[in-house]
Amino acid sequence: MATSPPETTVTAQAPARPADRAPARWWRTTEPRPARRTVVSAAVTTSLGLAVVVALGTLLHQTVLIPPLAATTAIVTATPGSPLAQPRHVFGGHLLSCLVSFVVLAFGWHGPWAAAVACGIACGLVLVLKAAHPPAMATAVMIMLTNPPAHLFVPLLAAGLALLVMAQMASSRLQREVYPTTWW
Repeated sequence: MATSPPETTVTAQAPARPADRAPARWWRTTEPRPARRTVVSAAVTTSLGLAVVVALGTLLHQTVLIPPLAATTAIVTATPGSPLAQPRHVFGGHLLSCLVSFVVLAFGWHGPWAAAVACGIACGLVLVLKAAHPPAMATAVMIMLTNPPAHLFVPLLAAGLALLVMAQMASSRLQREVYPTTWW
């Protein structure tokens, strides 16, 4: 004969919050603030680097690539040690996205739907080739929506990228830091 275990009553009590601990706020993060030197360096290098790109675009009477390059500059100057900030990712991501976009344009596709396709293909390609750089997806979208002439767009993009990487290299040297941490 089997006997069932005696029934026990369990009362659930909410854990009490200590009175001395304030409730968590969304604006409080556990992430440390960057050093003031890093903030100033990133702000100045971003402004100067983008100003040079704007000047180059103005001299050449070409579309200035501010949206994707501004995002790239923010990554390169604020987190220069990140893999996404290294030249392989910066150049590889943007130029591969550029290549994919011009191939999609060669098929006669353009506009927002084509931009979504080109961006997705570019995202997959840069991941496979280990050259991921999220701002490069904006380059793909920009190309698909504006349909620029490749012979003008690609050199301007490459020059802009080179200028931004060189600006960070100069900034790092002035601060006795290392950028890039890897080239390839």
